[in-house]
Amino acid sequence: MLADFMFIRPYWLLALVPLSVCSWQVLRNKSNGSAWSEVCDAHLLPLLLEGKTQHQHRWPLFLLFTSALLMIISLSGPSWSQFKVPSYHPIQPRVMLLDMSQAMLEKDLLPNRLSRAKFKLHDLLAQHEAGQFGLIVYTGEPFVVSPLTDDSQTIDALLSMLSPDIMPVGGDRLDSALIEAEKLITQAGFKQGNVLVLTSRAPTTEAINMANTLKVKGIDVSVMPILSDKKALNPLFQRLASAGGGQLLPFNTKSDDINQWLLTTRTHRKFQADVNSDIQIRRDQSRWFILPALFLLLPIFRRGWLQRASS
Repeated sequence: MLADFMFIRPYWLLALVPLSVCSWQVLRNKSNGSAWSEVCDAHLLPLLLEGKTQHQHRWPLFLLFTSALLMIISLSGPSWSQFKVPSYHPIQPRVMLLDMSQAMLEKDLLPNRLSRAKFKLHDLLAQHEAGQFGLIVYTGEPFVVSPLTDDSQTIDALLSMLSPDIMPVGGDRLDSALIEAEKLITQAGFKQGNVLVLTSRAPTTEAINMANTLKVKGIDVSVMPILSDKKALNPLFQRLASAGGGQLLPFNTKSDDINQWLLTTRTHRKFQADVNSDIQIRRDQSRWFILPALFLLLPIFRRGWLQRASS
């Protein structure tokens, strides 16, 4: 126990300096005689005072200074043990839908649209405090690359292997991908979540209607068109974002769009305890010093105590 002893707030120990000076000054004045020495001759003073008066006058001061000492030790936070406090991490579900159609290989964005979309996902997955991520790629059918997980680095490592060549079917069925995103969120035990669509194709009416269905269920759908011309975006992109209760995020070369999406989608964020990352906290044992300090002050309430201490 002594090996683990420490003070949580050690700067309070500096208060011992003025306490020591005050104690020394008071006791020195007491040793020079009581207040009667100022009005009585020295040879008459022993006849007027009892032999133990000086010691009787000192014990109230001793109790007072001892109580002050214990209070200072208590304020400094003595500690000789620790306890564990669980840490918490966000578990807000976020599912990314990545278009893997041949249109994503167009080079209006260099090196191509798909590579720039992967760069955006890389920036997003680097936000380790954003919550849980899931990734779905889609063409005519959706395929789950990763379910919702805290391990964003694993998803990031898989991005380099994704290309339209590995997709077994062609097409563009965003509505099916949205249904699969809902499954990922609900199967993980969540009732709310966020979906981000990265595509270069304007959404169909079916996809817009499905986005509205997810919105009613508490799942917001945002879209980032991977296109170079932000001023000539198809109005269907905005309709998809509005129907899904999300945002239309015009593509840019910076990470402002990703940061904006993360900032405005934190309304569903929840936290859970991380049993593998408990924090060791020092246990403050001040109560073992403050209680005797208060006990020593009880004589103050006796009649005449202040007169005895000051005389």
